Amino acid sequence: MSEHWEIYADWNPWHGCTKISPGCKYCYVYRQDEMYGSEIASSLCRKTANFNLPIKRKRDKSWKIESGKMVFTCFTSDFLLEDADPWRPECWEMMRLRSDLWFFFFTKRIDRFMQCVPDDWGDGYENVIVGCTAENQAMADYRLPIFRSLPIRHKAIIASPLLTAMDITPWLDETIEEVSVGGESGVDARPCDYDWVLSLREQCIAKDVPFRFHQTGAHFIKDGRMYRVRRCHQLSQAHKANIDYKIGRYLVPETVKLEWKEIDYHD
Repeated sequence: MSEHWEIYADWNPWHGCTKISPGCKYCYVYRQDEMYGSEIASSLCRKTANFNLPIKRKRDKSWKIESGKMVFTCFTSDFLLEDADPWRPECWEMMRLRSDLWFFFFTKRIDRFMQCVPDDWGDGYENVIVGCTAENQAMADYRLPIFRSLPIRHKAIIASPLLTAMDITPWLDETIEEVSVGGESGVDARPCDYDWVLSLREQCIAKDVPFRFHQTGAHFIKDGRMYRVRRCHQLSQAHKANIDYKIGRYLVPETVKLEWKEIDYHD
């Protein structure tokens, strides 16, 4: 998708999640666990060996995750999952300590957000981006009003897996730094219609909100015709559509400045 993937890192402090909405039906975590023969049910949340990855160091004492990375956080679970409540405070502390990194997590549980933030959250940590997912109009109507009301410095709307046409205009304002749209992957993926994608793009342009089409999904409808898109091409085909709006270097919204404060952290 890009020659710039070196700016990204993955951190999954726990793995496993319970399904709560239509977008979860063909969850890629369940699919991958089945593919690799996991002996533990995907619905059972458990800490991973990389729980404290942000503060791990190499033999030379440098960080394992180098300064300046965008860290995709908890992408094999949900960061606000109730089962992870005992572990999350330590993760917030690692995020606070590693202010030289950006931490980006998506959630379908935005209604739990204020129950889960640390005492010093205030208006939000400067280096944490929160993405609220909405896969259809019903989920947008429920989650996005909550999302808009929350004290978060960096907000993104994640319309993925996009299952229907959606109107998110009422919740697009200057606090939303990006809307990212994608179809569903997997053999059983439900179709994503290009017209739905273009409609969301038009809504974003009208409100001057950065827009990114990040993935076609496995079954993609364009001009009334269904296309089967192989997994290895779903990202690149979306990028080739060339419909992103106000998305700059490293596929990051132009409004987000990739600047970090260096810190001196001691174990």
